[in-house]
Amino acid sequence: MNQMSDSSPGPTTRPHPPALWAYLWWAATGALLSCGVASLLTIGVFLLPIALALIVLGSLWSPLRNEAVVALVAGLAAAPLYIAWLNRQGPGRFCETIKDGTACSELWSPWPFVAVALVLLAVSAVAAVRTRRVQDGLDRRS
Repeated sequence: MNQMSDSSPGPTTRPHPPALWAYLWWAATGALLSCGVASLLTIGVFLLPIALALIVLGSLWSPLRNEAVVALVAGLAAAPLYIAWLNRQGPGRFCETIKDGTACSELWSPWPFVAVALVLLAVSAVAAVRTRRVQDGLDRRS
C-alpha cells in the first residue's frame, strides 16, 4: 500500500487587493500634503490641515488600513510635477506679450522636479509590488 500524503495545505482564500477608491484616497492625501508644503506661505496653511485630517481618518478607518497606503508616496509627486509644469519654458528668462506690454520672469529648469516626481512614483510602484508579493508569500505559507 503506497499512500501518498499531501503535505500542502488545503485551498486558501487569497485576500482581495484594496479597492481603487482606497488608492485614490491615499494618493489625494499625498497630493494635498505635497501641495500644502510647496505652497506653505499661501494656500498651504489651508491644505495641510485637510491632508492631516485625511491621514488620521485613513489610519482609523479599517477599509483604508491596508497596502493602498503606498499610494500616499505617489501622491507626493503632485507638487513637483506641478512646479515642473509651471517652469516648462525654463531655465532662464521667459517673456510673454500681455495686454499692456510684455511680462518677463525667470524660470527654473523643470527637469529636477520631474526627476523627483518620477522617483516618488517609482518608489510607490515598487513598494506596492513588494507588499503584494509579501502578502502572497504569507498566504502560501499558511
